[in-house]
Amino acid sequence: MFSASGPTAASTQESPIPLDTVTAVGTRLLPGLSGQTRAVEVLDRDRIESLPARTIAQVLDWALAVDVLARSPAQADISIRGSGFEQVLVLIDGVPVSDPQTGHFDMDLALPLDQVERIEILRGPASSQYGTDAMGGAVNVVTRAAAQSLAGRVEGGSFGTLAGSLGGGIGVASVRLAAGGGFSRSDGHREGTDYRVSQLQVRAEAPLASGDVVAQVGQSWKDFGAADFYAPYPSYEETRTTRVSTWWRRLLTDAIEFKPRFYLRRHRDHFILDRQNPEFYANSHLSSQVGAEAVIRHRGSSRLKWVVGGSFGHELLESSNLGDRSQDRWAVFGEAVTSLGPIMLSAGLRGDAHQGYALVTSPSVSATAWLRSLRIRGSFGGSFRAPNWTERYYEDPYNRGRADLKPERSWTSEIGADLWATSDISMSLTAYRRRAVNLIDWARDEDGGEDTPWQTRNVESATFRGLEATLNVSAGEANVSIQGSVASLTGDHVEGFVSKYALRPLVRDLVAMAGRSFGPVKGHLSAKHRRRQGEAGYWLLDMRLGIPIRVGEFYLDLLNGLDVEYQEVTGVPAPGRSLILGFRSGQRR
Repeated sequence: MFSASGPTAASTQESPIPLDTVTAVGTRLLPGLSGQTRAVEVLDRDRIESLPARTIAQVLDWALAVDVLARSPAQADISIRGSGFEQVLVLIDGVPVSDPQTGHFDMDLALPLDQVERIEILRGPASSQYGTDAMGGAVNVVTRAAAQSLAGRVEGGSFGTLAGSLGGGIGVASVRLAAGGGFSRSDGHREGTDYRVSQLQVRAEAPLASGDVVAQVGQSWKDFGAADFYAPYPSYEETRTTRVSTWWRRLLTDAIEFKPRFYLRRHRDHFILDRQNPEFYANSHLSSQVGAEAVIRHRGSSRLKWVVGGSFGHELLESSNLGDRSQDRWAVFGEAVTSLGPIMLSAGLRGDAHQGYALVTSPSVSATAWLRSLRIRGSFGGSFRAPNWTERYYEDPYNRGRADLKPERSWTSEIGADLWATSDISMSLTAYRRRAVNLIDWARDEDGGEDTPWQTRNVESATFRGLEATLNVSAGEANVSIQGSVASLTGDHVEGFVSKYALRPLVRDLVAMAGRSFGPVKGHLSAKHRRRQGEAGYWLLDMRLGIPIRVGEFYLDLLNGLDVEYQEVTGVPAPGRSLILGFRSGQRR
């Protein structure tokens, strides 16, 4: 997992400024250290509840340099720093949940938003920690531990939207249980985008054999209209996602921790190309993942900290379109961190053996230096991604894969600075460069017309450059956050093709958020300006007004308040202005 934190006592002994900090769990390898040297953003529970969002994808849409291509609340793709949606790794409590068939299913998380404690976003390569898929970055969703009271939510609004959730926890002897479920339905913002979504999460924690064990089970059911999502047809889709994970943590000595982990994920998808004519074209897919990992971590107070581990994963696919497939993955990894006064150095290396492809090594190095309340950081790392089954074997009247695709490879360098000017003012600046070779893209000839199929291909090389900046200010009951990024893309053999995903990066991104209380009313205003490569920019304005009462809070959400017309995905219109009225009960921990 990841960490974003301000100066610690050890690192800023000369600084007279008392600084508030936000500390997440840390990286999966060395807790509490990743945010010291990398660009990390943490969306905590307060931020999540202030946003007019009802899905994890909608929360991510307000993070810096994160582009959410949301066809509807039932389906969304995630991009970070101009990456393709296949190049972002998604995890729940550090367990990978990205789908081996296609990244379109990565956000089928089997986890209600109300059961999320925080969302950690690592911008930049993470293959040295997590292996394949983490080229643009990684998103780690941290679940909530057991609470001692019930909490619920009910809401309704535009487009025939209705939603509700219920969750809570209980302690039985030394076992702590937490469970929560959610349901939502809508007629959709345009014909053929109706949906019904149900999600359930159960979590148990208990002491075991001088350690602690955590087990989780999640389930998701999604039925939704997919008109024009993948082809110009009134399509329909049903998905079912099951997620199981468990891990045990034990201190072998005061400084050495042992943590084995096991996980299982199954995803079923049934897709109908033409909802009015189901016999015309349909396909079904069932993908399964099972994996195990063991980590030994040194967490002592000495200057040198280290971690070593290994993992294994087996993936299966039963598909009416792609055939029956299977593949294995093995990995060994390690990382070490040392501190030399105000300077911290980190180095990591991972080797991945992906069935059907050669052994791939992913190194990373990073460093940070403190100058009172100023932190300077830099990093360099390699990452890779093997083509998935859809990119290699999928075929329908409008999309065709290629079995001879090569794996993607990229190298990213980054430098940044974070400044805590006062206890109420902080700012940061980050510059990066990512060069990718054999980039996988869905594209078609720009002169071919709408009936020309999208086909996968390898782009020989593409270079992404970007600059990111943030400013956070708190003043009494008011707080303001402004963050923005600019990016550019240059590539070989790009001219003459229309890109569906990978070569449509977000090149301008400005997000401004302000929150303030006006007597009993709490207000939160969110505005953003975005422009993708080769497209016109647009502004969006969202707002949440809340009125707390003794047993909960009434709230009113205004979405796309300017009623802007824009496209989330090529050729797919996004929702216009809408209103949601809701009530939530229960107290946060």
